[in-house]
Amino acid sequence: MRARVSILLCLLLLFFGVTDSYALTPAQKRAKAKEMQIRKRQAAKRKAEKKRAAKAKAAKKKRVKEGKLILYVYSSDLRTGEALPATHIMVQDVNARPGKKPKINKPTDNKRARVSKTLPAGRYYATAAKIGYFSSDTLFFDHRFDEDSIRLSLYPEMRIVFTVTDSLTSRPVVANIVVRNDAGRKIMQTTSDSLHSHLSVLLDDRVTFYTIDATAIDYFPFHDTIIPSLAFSGVVMQPKEIKSFVLHNIYFATGKTRILDSSEPALNELYRFLTQRPNQRIRIVGHTDNIGSDRSNQTLSEGRCREVKQEMINRGILPERIEIEGRGERDPILPNTTDENRQLNRRVEIVLL
Repeated sequence: MRARVSILLCLLLLFFGVTDSYALTPAQKRAKAKEMQIRKRQAAKRKAEKKRAAKAKAAKKKRVKEGKLILYVYSSDLRTGEALPATHIMVQDVNARPGKKPKINKPTDNKRARVSKTLPAGRYYATAAKIGYFSSDTLFFDHRFDEDSIRLSLYPEMRIVFTVTDSLTSRPVVANIVVRNDAGRKIMQTTSDSLHSHLSVLLDDRVTFYTIDATAIDYFPFHDTIIPSLAFSGVVMQPKEIKSFVLHNIYFATGKTRILDSSEPALNELYRFLTQRPNQRIRIVGHTDNIGSDRSNQTLSEGRCREVKQEMINRGILPERIEIEGRGERDPILPNTTDENRQLNRRVEIVLL
């Protein structure tokens, strides 16, 4: 009797199990199959991770036993703390002979901004360099444990570009330039040339100030202070002995006294000259070409001088420091035979009094 009951129960369980499976919809079957696949993958992943961990543990045990320990070197921005990929790292044994190949000599990776190397236990030093940053300080350290890590920090550079020009003509000047930091240490010495007056100097904005000195033949020495957080106007050299100079690039409306807007740099140049020499008096002398009558050219030259004087007064220069004189067409520097010559004859000259 018991055997019959057991057989009956088994048949009932089998029947209801089969009907359950047949009762699942296709979507439910796919979901169930997908769930089984996920479970299998997760189990395989756990198994692989466990295997990797065991392998890494065994490798670490072997390294420690053999005295070959991993060193990680990271690089970062000293100001922001951000990681710096492509930073060149150099690590060397403290007791290495001169010229020996460094233990590490390569850039950090892009993922973690680090380099790694298996090195014997010992004392080492490390430095880091990257374009746009000052080189890191040399770090001395003891490598004693596996998976040691050190961090090298670099400070961003600050570069300023300035010009070396004549105070009268704004032309480039050949000058010897020396820049020193606030401790008096020379950080740059160079020579400007007569074609390209633009120079650049590398500054550290952690330094309070820098001094800049310039010397040139026939010019007074130049000395100024550079504060990294403030704009630097450049090196303006004052000629030692001058009697007059031509104010270049000043333009007037054709046949009129009105100064064109394109003359603003020339006017600023004259204003800067007068402010740098507060006791200097000048005479503005106007010249024309020979087109037109003598009388009209005389009137035109005088009117243009008055306009230049008024521009200086508007900027704050005292009127009594400026005289004017119109010379018309009387003093050409070249024969008025070509358009180029006539253009050179139309000029404004500044005479020092």
